[in-house]
Amino acid sequence: MYIINLILIMLIFIISANCTYGADWRQCLEEGDKLFAHRNHEGEEATSMQGAIKKYQEALAGVPKDKGNEEALSDIYLRLSRASFELAYYCLSDYDKVLQGYKDGIDYADKAIDINNKNGEAYFWRGVSTGSYRDKKKVSGVGGLFGGGIKKDFQRAIKMDDKCDYGGPHRFMAEFHLATDDTEDASIHAHLAVEIAPNYLYNQYVLAKVLWKLGQKSQAIERLQYILSKGPDVIPDAAMENRAIIKATKSTLEDINNKKEPRWE
Repeated sequence: MYIINLILIMLIFIISANCTYGADWRQCLEEGDKLFAHRNHEGEEATSMQGAIKKYQEALAGVPKDKGNEEALSDIYLRLSRASFELAYYCLSDYDKVLQGYKDGIDYADKAIDINNKNGEAYFWRGVSTGSYRDKKKVSGVGGLFGGGIKKDFQRAIKMDDKCDYGGPHRFMAEFHLATDDTEDASIHAHLAVEIAPNYLYNQYVLAKVLWKLGQKSQAIERLQYILSKGPDVIPDAAMENRAIIKATKSTLEDINNKKEPRWE
């Protein structure tokens, strides 16, 4: 593992040198995408995403800011929003660093929306980052007093691109409705997320949570067992996310098997 991590660090250094000394910004973007994809290797998630963020920032600095490059700028901001959120959510533990990661996710999504307000995925990542920021900092007013801004972002994302991030807008709208005890609407969106991407295991987990809250416990357990019947590589580009959900599912099922009220993550 040490040797693998060392090789990855050396790769990032080589890429950094190439991008820093005059390479085209498109090369930096491409290398950032490679590093971001590498997050699916277990044990290398944080290093890969930190490297990707650095490459995306270098690409951003290299894009000419004159007219005609708006789409490229928006795409880079979108990548930075996602990577900042996922690094904070999946890899970081320090309170201030996690909050900063979510804040960066919000800020980069804002910039993407300023350039292109018709991109549903940008609203999605802003909503996810904002909601996660509020969950971490309970007294925060970010996203509106009652989270109305978050709900509006997910509604926009659903209208424009409900299939982005494997049905992400429906998945997190279901979570939003669960948080407000609206299990009926939560069920609608959770089922839609599973319909879009059944093997993105977070969708199954959210649906299991909704079914449990509805009192449909045997159906909820079936969903959890479905998750454990799959490996994280059932979607290769979502192995990191699936791996985290498999771990959470094992803890949830352990609670259920021990006759405890499950701790849903």
